[in-house]
Amino acid sequence: MFLIFFSTPNAWSSASTQDLSFVQGKALEGDKYYQGALALFYKYGEKGLPIDLAESERWAKLAAKSDGGIGMAVLASIELERDKVERGQFLYDEAYLHSNLRDLAKAKDPVALFCVGLMEIDNPPRNVEKGMRNLERAANQGLATAQATLGMIYFTGIGVPRDPKEAIGWCSKAARQRLPLGMFYLGMAYSSGDGVARNNDFANRWIRAAADKGLVMAQLTLGMKLALGDGIERNLDHGVQWLRQAANSGSAEAALQLRRFENLLVKAPNRSSSISDNEKQGVNRLAQNSTLPKSQEKTKPTSPRVPMPRKINPASSTDPVQMALEMLTLENNEAVAKKMLKEIAGQGRSDALRELGLLHYKRQEFDQARENFLKAALDKDPQSIRYLGIMHFLGQGTDQDYAKAEDWLSQALLLGDNESNRYLRIARQFNQ
Repeated sequence: MFLIFFSTPNAWSSASTQDLSFVQGKALEGDKYYQGALALFYKYGEKGLPIDLAESERWAKLAAKSDGGIGMAVLASIELERDKVERGQFLYDEAYLHSNLRDLAKAKDPVALFCVGLMEIDNPPRNVEKGMRNLERAANQGLATAQATLGMIYFTGIGVPRDPKEAIGWCSKAARQRLPLGMFYLGMAYSSGDGVARNNDFANRWIRAAADKGLVMAQLTLGMKLALGDGIERNLDHGVQWLRQAANSGSAEAALQLRRFENLLVKAPNRSSSISDNEKQGVNRLAQNSTLPKSQEKTKPTSPRVPMPRKINPASSTDPVQMALEMLTLENNEAVAKKMLKEIAGQGRSDALRELGLLHYKRQEFDQARENFLKAALDKDPQSIRYLGIMHFLGQGTDQDYAKAEDWLSQALLLGDNESNRYLRIARQFNQ
């Protein structure tokens, strides 16, 4: 039946090249190929759609009922993200062995090539080289999801040598198509100056655009940036709102930070409830033009405003670590907060060591971050242990070592740090 589908070349074209209305219409008519493609579009925010995992799962299940390979592959990726590893691997195997997915990939359909490429990287036995080839084939045909995924892989160096310039190129292409993952990683590159000149304005616009499209990691990042005043005008109200959105979408890290900043929000005097005009501006003009700065342009550094420290009311916090965090969050005075944390850490407080490590980690001072995390780990601080796992996985301040990453992340999980679970699943795949 599938071969008949392809018997007349002009009668069919990939969902990636069709208008969204056409794809939706064919999916409503019961076409399993377009149902699977629509599931993938909702999962990643392709073709301007907002990310909607409930809709993605609904269309994927409809496609899978008819043995649609793309729908099965999308369901598999959803299950893996929920840490249902056996179910996810089973669905990947079914998609590969008992559906039309391989035939679609052989016909060079970019949506199928992406699914097969992701499967080869995600599902044992892994074949990263082959998976990357399929992702590149899909990306070269213009599938934004494949472009952003390649960018993410080259940024993180997962299974391939890390290459920020290559990552920027792919994420720029995806961002021009308004794909949330591409916009987010491009924003993070501008935020840290990774492969491009650092530019907080560009960073915040791209991250905000991805958050508006429903990307949870962008919502978490934007919430933290607003709450801390990290490269953006501090606005605790709006930071909490974004953290709440990410927490409602299932982010355990966002839920943890939400509790922290909600408590601070009650204590924050004269907090601003407005977002600046610059932050409100959309990203459309940036997306239409080149997303990379001209090589001859230099970003002029701006002198940071040094706020005058305000006396903290002792009644508001009696715990010295909490007082230091309030100084950091409410006063944006990192120097004073760091000094306070160092004094408390010298008394052996693991939470102070952890917060000190996080300050260094945020500034990419990985050696100092690792030193503090290791000291906190001696007191079995779960979050510090998680970060040690992440640093070994990414090779930050230490050699990249998947086995050690798995060991640290397993320890953190046993100590109750549920956020470690998603990192642990990835580390285990790379340690096989």
